[in-house]
Amino acid sequence: MKQTRCFFYLLILALMATGCATIPGPAQTNESPPANPGDVAEEDLQQSPYYHYTRSELYKKQAEYDKALVSLLKAVEKDPASSFLKKELIALYLHKKETTKALKVTQSLVALDPENTDSLLILGKLRQMLNQESEARDIYQKVLQLNPDQENIYLILGRMHMDSGNTDEAFRLYTKMADHFPDSYAAHFFLGKIHVIKKNPDYAEKEFLKTLELNPPLVEPRFELITIYQNPVTPKTAPKIIKLYKEILEIDNDNIRAALELPLFYHNHGNKDEAVPLLADMGKKSLQNRGITIITAREFIGSKRYKDASIVFTGMLKGAPQDSTLHYLAGISFDSLKQTRKTIKHFLKVKPDSEHYKKTIVHIAFSYSENDQKEKAIKFLEAKHQEMPEDIDIIMYLASFYEEGQHYEKAITLLNKGIALSETNTALIFRLGIVQDKSGEKKACIESMKRVIDLEPANANALNYLGYTYAEMGENLVVAEELVSRALAIKPEDGFITDSLGWIYYKKGLISKAVTTLEKAADLTQFDPVITEHLGDAYMEDNRLEKALETYKKARSNTKESNPDLDTKIKLLEQQLNEPQ
Repeated sequence: MKQTRCFFYLLILALMATGCATIPGPAQTNESPPANPGDVAEEDLQQSPYYHYTRSELYKKQAEYDKALVSLLKAVEKDPASSFLKKELIALYLHKKETTKALKVTQSLVALDPENTDSLLILGKLRQMLNQESEARDIYQKVLQLNPDQENIYLILGRMHMDSGNTDEAFRLYTKMADHFPDSYAAHFFLGKIHVIKKNPDYAEKEFLKTLELNPPLVEPRFELITIYQNPVTPKTAPKIIKLYKEILEIDNDNIRAALELPLFYHNHGNKDEAVPLLADMGKKSLQNRGITIITAREFIGSKRYKDASIVFTGMLKGAPQDSTLHYLAGISFDSLKQTRKTIKHFLKVKPDSEHYKKTIVHIAFSYSENDQKEKAIKFLEAKHQEMPEDIDIIMYLASFYEEGQHYEKAITLLNKGIALSETNTALIFRLGIVQDKSGEKKACIESMKRVIDLEPANANALNYLGYTYAEMGENLVVAEELVSRALAIKPEDGFITDSLGWIYYKKGLISKAVTTLEKAADLTQFDPVITEHLGDAYMEDNRLEKALETYKKARSNTKESNPDLDTKIKLLEQQLNEPQ
């Protein structure tokens, strides 16, 4: 019996996390477990709620919760006025994650005793769990009306108002809370937060200082004050900021945020000599505690504070100069700042045994390429390929650089080498097919795409590529339509696959269907130039010459690349339309 009470109250406390006082309910409800009827006949005992409640407890101990539920429901049926049994039933439903059923029982429990705050709190939390925020707020408001001494309910209700953007109501509630609980540091803290939202920094400062007066060891109000004092930093606020960071570190020596922000503040405000040893110390600590590196990356790179990240990571490297992870993160920071030389410098210091090594290889190659050093990118990847000749990722990237530089024979040779190492790698085979197509080897391309489809029948890209290739060649159009239709079934809103189907209709002479399908494809791709030109061709074939000219011009305006064929189409069509009838 004691264990059962614990089962219920632990679950409800976990659910509520309030620990609120209770208003006694009316006399007709029963807050106690069912009484043992004593020494009675078995058939009479089975009519007692105690019998079924006890069986439910036994089943719970055996983790047979479905059977426990059946017995508990029978107990409630025998004593429908028992609030104790209903609370046990709510707890069991919640254990089984049957929130809606728990809600229904809680409603009946509240109906038995509408002013019992324990029951109302359970109901409020269940409403929250079911995303019924408005109903939950009304219930919590009622709880406060019944018993205004429940401090945690002010916090719950205030947070709900803030989350819904109703800061005025939250402010009213926290003000009432501060009046009712003069020593409540939480009330003043949230009043400060609301003043920050309302851009009242002087009032916010006052509330955060009051919070610290009531509870001096708190860290979070200090961070809030720092934020206020930093907007902007002045000769008056700078010493306050430094003092607050130092106080935080005295309270919590392991506070990573303060340990990083303090030296960063020194660095950014003309005191680099103070910053260097602090950041170097964090670098040394990070070798023993990888959590420091993870938090630092999240705090600076994750929030896109790339300039600050570059300062922090290069500073940490003074204390851990060989650390590959710090070099990688420094490289990411400088890459985001478009400082290519520093990016490559740090990436090159990432060691081969690092989890980040291959990522740095790719970054370095693309950094060279983006700075018009494409041959240098290729030579770099070729060196890495020599270093790791069986690495499929490097093979794929190097082949893509060969392809981009139109070194098709080298790309094909390299991709075939990769396929020999990984015979069922559809990504390599698909890429090989594309390069073969670009080099004019149509038959080889077709065989490669067929091989991808054999290995991976639902590969929409290969299905589409093969179908479109047949359409471009004007061959096997029935097969082409079947292939592209399969691809479209996998990716129904893909504009490029839709274009392939429209182009097949065009090649088959089904011009009306071609126009409708290509219009959809152009819309899905925001008028990709190639697809838009296809649509113009379909309008031409449909003898909609003005529409065709308009569409061709749109295709021309959407591309920066030269397209002599398109220019010729536009010129001839303009001449045709300008000829006297």
